[in-house]
Amino acid sequence: LQHYFIQSNLSRMSGERVEVGFAEALENPLLFSPKHFPSKVGGHPAWLNPSCLPDVSLCPSCHQPLTFLAQVYAGLDRPSNGFHRMLYVFCCRRAECYKEGKQPVKVLRCQLAAENPFYGVEPVPEGDASVNELGENKSFALSHNGYTNLCRVCGGKGPLACGKCRQVHYCCKEHQKLEWSEHKRHCNEDSKSLSSQPEYLCKSSKLFKEFDIIIESEKEKENVKIADEELERMQNSSESYDISLKDAESLSKEYGTDHDPTFTKFKERIARDPEQILRYARHDAQPLWPVANSQCSSVPACGCCGASRSFEFQLLPTLLYVVGDSDLDWSTIAVYTCSSDCEVEGYVEEFAWTQAYVK
Repeated sequence: LQHYFIQSNLSRMSGERVEVGFAEALENPLLFSPKHFPSKVGGHPAWLNPSCLPDVSLCPSCHQPLTFLAQVYAGLDRPSNGFHRMLYVFCCRRAECYKEGKQPVKVLRCQLAAENPFYGVEPVPEGDASVNELGENKSFALSHNGYTNLCRVCGGKGPLACGKCRQVHYCCKEHQKLEWSEHKRHCNEDSKSLSSQPEYLCKSSKLFKEFDIIIESEKEKENVKIADEELERMQNSSESYDISLKDAESLSKEYGTDHDPTFTKFKERIARDPEQILRYARHDAQPLWPVANSQCSSVPACGCCGASRSFEFQLLPTLLYVVGDSDLDWSTIAVYTCSSDCEVEGYVEEFAWTQAYVK
C-alpha cells in the first residue's frame, strides 16, 4: 500500500469522523526515508523539504535541544503547495520542564506541491526500498541528505562538523559531546566507510524508539463490545492493551479522576481502540482531554496568514509507554494548525498544547 495515498486521506475528512493511529514496528527501516512520506514515531525526522531545514529548536526552560517525537503526513486535496504536507512534533525529555504550565513542545509544518524538485508525482513502491539505496548516492550519505548536513544525533540541521574527520556533523556542541564516545572509535577512518549508511539508519540511543504509525478509522461505539474471554486474552497476552490499562489505572489512582466526568468520557472513548497513540480529526472536532485541568483555553492565530488555528490531532499518553520513556508524564499533546491551509515555504511553526497532570 502506498503511504501518501493512504495518509493524505487524513486531511479530507468531514463531520465528526476521527482517525486513530497505532504504533507498529517496521521491519524495513528504509521505509522511514523521506521519499516514502512516513507517519512515524521516534528516530530521526524524515524531512519533507531537504533543502531548507529549520534550526534546531531549544527548550524554553532548560535551553537544550528538543527531541523529535513524531511526524504525521496529511496531504491536502490540491496539486499546489500542500499536496505533500507533513507535521513534526518535538519535545523536551526533561520532566521538570513541563511543570507550572510550561510548554516545552514545538510543532513544525512543511508543504510541497505535487510537482517539486524532490519527489515524483507518483509514489515510490515500497518494494523499491532495498539495500541498493546504500550505494554511492550522496543523497543517502551519513550526516547528509544531499542538500543539508544533518546532526548525527538528532537528524536536525548540522552546521558543525567533527574537527578531526570533518565527515560527521552536529547541530550543537552538546550533541557532539553526547556522541563522542561512539564516534571516536571511527573518527579519522576512511571517509567512504563513514558515509556508507543513510542518516535514517543511524540512530542514536538518545532518541525515542522508532515505530511506524498505522492509521485506521475509529471504531463505532456499537462495535466496541468485547467478550469476556477476549478481554482476558488481551490483558494476558497483549503488551499494548496492558499498557493502556496501566495508564488508565495510573490516572485514576494518582489524580483522583475516577469521579471526573472528563476522565470517564476519555476512558469510554479510548476503549473503542485501546492501543491508539494518536487521534486525528482535522478541523472537525476538539481534543479528547483525559482530565479536566489545564486544558487549552486560547489558541494563537496562524503566524503566516493570520487565520485562526483549529485542532488537527493529539498524541496520547500511551505513546510514552510505547517509546519506553518512564520520566515524562503528560496526559496529551494537542496540535492546532492553520484553518485556512495557507501555502508556506520551508518549515513554519504551528501551535501545540501539552496538558500536564495537575493533582
